[in-house]
Amino acid sequence: MGTIGPSVAAAATAVVEAATFVLLLLAAPHTDALELGSCGSALGMESGAIKDSAITASSAYDSSSVGPQHGRLRNDKNGGAWCPRQMVSRDAKEYLEINLEELHVITGCRTQGRFGNGQGQEYAEEYMIEYWRPNFTKWVRWKNRSGKELLPGNTNTFTIVDQKLDPPVIASKIRFVPYSDHVRTVCMRTELIGCIWTDGLLSYDVPQGLHRGSELDLTDRTYDGREEGGLLQRGLGQLVDGQKGQDNFRLDLAGHGKGYEWVGWRNDTPGWDGHPLEMRFEFDKVRNFSAAHLHTNNLFSKDVQVFSHARVFFSVNGNLFNGEPVHFSYMPDLVLEHARNVTIKLHHRIGRFLKLQLYFASRWILLSEISFDSVVITGNFTETAEDIPIPDSGKEYPLQRDEVKSTSSKANRNTTGASTKSGTNEEPKHYIGFVIGILTVVILILVAAIVFIVFRNQRLKTATGLTVVPRLDKRIHCDKMAMEDCDKSALYVETCKTNLYARQTHPNSPDYSEVPDLVCQEYTVPQHMMDKSFSQSSRAPPPMLNFLPKPPPVPPPPASYYTDQDICSPLPLVSSPAKSSRHFMLPLSPEPEDCSDQDEVDVAIAIFPREQLAIIEKIGEGPFGDVHLCEVLADDGKLSDCKFVVVHTLRLETYREEFNKEVKALARLNDPNIARLLGACLDTEPICAVREYAPMGDLCQFLQDHVAETATPLATTAKTLSYGCLVYMATQIASGMKYLESLRYVHKDLAARNCLVGRRYEIKVSDLGSYRRMYSSDYCQIGESRPLPLRWMAWESVLLGKFSGKSDVWSFAVLLWEIMTFAREQPFEELSDDKVIENVTHFYQDDGKHVLLSPPINCPKEIFDLMCECWQRNESDRPNFREIHLFLQRKNLGYNPELH
Repeated sequence: MGTIGPSVAAAATAVVEAATFVLLLLAAPHTDALELGSCGSALGMESGAIKDSAITASSAYDSSSVGPQHGRLRNDKNGGAWCPRQMVSRDAKEYLEINLEELHVITGCRTQGRFGNGQGQEYAEEYMIEYWRPNFTKWVRWKNRSGKELLPGNTNTFTIVDQKLDPPVIASKIRFVPYSDHVRTVCMRTELIGCIWTDGLLSYDVPQGLHRGSELDLTDRTYDGREEGGLLQRGLGQLVDGQKGQDNFRLDLAGHGKGYEWVGWRNDTPGWDGHPLEMRFEFDKVRNFSAAHLHTNNLFSKDVQVFSHARVFFSVNGNLFNGEPVHFSYMPDLVLEHARNVTIKLHHRIGRFLKLQLYFASRWILLSEISFDSVVITGNFTETAEDIPIPDSGKEYPLQRDEVKSTSSKANRNTTGASTKSGTNEEPKHYIGFVIGILTVVILILVAAIVFIVFRNQRLKTATGLTVVPRLDKRIHCDKMAMEDCDKSALYVETCKTNLYARQTHPNSPDYSEVPDLVCQEYTVPQHMMDKSFSQSSRAPPPMLNFLPKPPPVPPPPASYYTDQDICSPLPLVSSPAKSSRHFMLPLSPEPEDCSDQDEVDVAIAIFPREQLAIIEKIGEGPFGDVHLCEVLADDGKLSDCKFVVVHTLRLETYREEFNKEVKALARLNDPNIARLLGACLDTEPICAVREYAPMGDLCQFLQDHVAETATPLATTAKTLSYGCLVYMATQIASGMKYLESLRYVHKDLAARNCLVGRRYEIKVSDLGSYRRMYSSDYCQIGESRPLPLRWMAWESVLLGKFSGKSDVWSFAVLLWEIMTFAREQPFEELSDDKVIENVTHFYQDDGKHVLLSPPINCPKEIFDLMCECWQRNESDRPNFREIHLFLQRKNLGYNPELH
């Protein structure tokens, strides 16, 4: 339950903050998967961007005229080329070396013979490429995908010959090695084609893929490291070559053989029983990681599926991976067999080494490409520091226990050395005293923190009178379709009136670390009531603002952009506690003076008895206090038709007035498709408000638990939804939004996670998903403002901070897209947050370069056309909810909802 909108001044501030953040994100350094199409620039041999000092050679016939610095494409000065001292033959000992200093992706090269004013015929008929990266122990010779080393060179001295390097080379140094079948004099002018390797990846270690002879070859055939005992080490290969595999891994692609561009592993490989696929990545520098992107196969009819779970560990020195890993879970897809990108959000974790564990969902895991979003960070990092403070968070993270010992011992050795030189032991004693003093201060701080926590818990115990229903460790099989009939013996009511929660170690708990190979589908409480702790949405926190350059001025909005309608708020914006909340609704009025009358309407609010509420779980934290899912006890339908309700509590007395105002505003809403306020307790402690819940949970999880009834092959136990049912649910959402539109209310966060589902597919628009931790990464933090659902927002809301009924229409189209895709993907899954913002700036500039969400598979054209109408740049071109509801109603005539 959020506050009811900001004031005009606060809205103006939010606009400035949003626009500034947009420019910061666009200026932020960002890494993408290797895009070969955009990696074709000359690197500077011809232009001189590569300095003479970076060009060396094994020898030169005459350094002044044909030295290595003259080996530049189209150079006609002095001798007009690089010419080695010795004639070239098959032994290939001479080379021209170019130091690029930074890691680059080399996708091609160009060669030319000696200029020489037409005198002489010195050119290389063939040549080879060798390369070097910082973690190499020797130079590596490039081979194409067929294992061939030689590249065709020149047939005369003036023609430029281009050669494509496939696979591309990732290196910081390159050598041209001329070759000849017969002894001859060779001269070369060269150029390199490519781009900077922003990923910073030096190598990955991974078990070699499986090879089944002519039947199937799923090995990493372009790996440039070493292979020992079936393990690939200290090299790069097909997983970073920029070539994504096709949907069917048995296709014969370009004559390379079956399964080429896919690397595959089986869970029944000897020694792998119950173990995950483990990969280790080494980077050039310590980095701040925001996301990992894996292109995976899902040909489930051939026992190939996307991994079920992933765990990601981080390290600075590569020896210790002892920090808490990032967890990720993927919802199985047994409907669509197409390959897809899977994004794992890494939440700005720090490290130079990364360990990735993938758990099998079926017999096979197939990967084609892996890339990372990260930025280089600077600072002094100890060899053992694993928990490093994130620079943009301003927080300090303590060293691990073994790190404290190592750091202290190193300091002691340094101090002892200084003492020996001076002939006294005063400095070691002084140092020991200093350490003891620091430890004493730390202990005192910890004691004070413990006292504060105990005192706060005591206050919370007296601040609530809700009965607690803790979870039992035994499994409870509660069917969502018959929630009232849940086995009451599986729940017990604790009569003490406290706010304590029973904590059980459960596979869905954040405390659970070991993930089994086979995913258990049973839960200790009804599945729709639990946050799936392994679930990670595809949205990551924004890049580190501390490292970004100063943004340019914010561009002015287009002329006559703002309409006569203005955003006004009859309720004041709550200060600090509500500052970062996600607001439920914002009243919109055409004339500011009308806002003053909205608070005058007095709506009777029923008193909801607290003793009839039993806590099932804590959903999250709202702007005023905790939000709980509760069961209504011994009601018999007198209090509510809802068996389960959502309870918002007031934590601080300071904000009681704002809390009461919002409760009264929500009490005015009365529509079958809007989650109603059932009652409240506003006069006596604890202060709380009770709102409707639905037995089937939120729409996002509900969709993910189902498949289309037309899907093939279809498991006998699969839960299906018809096209008519999908349109029926969308029609109800449009109906609820039509009601809000009539009241000039703006939701501002319309998405599947914020809709509730009843037993007969009844939909109620709410805001519950905005409080759940599992959806936290769906929101992007912009400065000091509240987190925003970036990927669901209209362009004018993102860039100009303007929210209206037509911006809700935009969000509704994204929600409709979620429904038609069964929420299997998130909007713009393939784009990072800053790329999404870059896309909406194209709407602002109206340059025609924007992209829309792609049509869902099997989505009728008329439905996708409706989405596109809602995504029109100009608000006046978008339909309103009355028109949308009428259109969907006509498409849904005669539908009778029944649960299967």
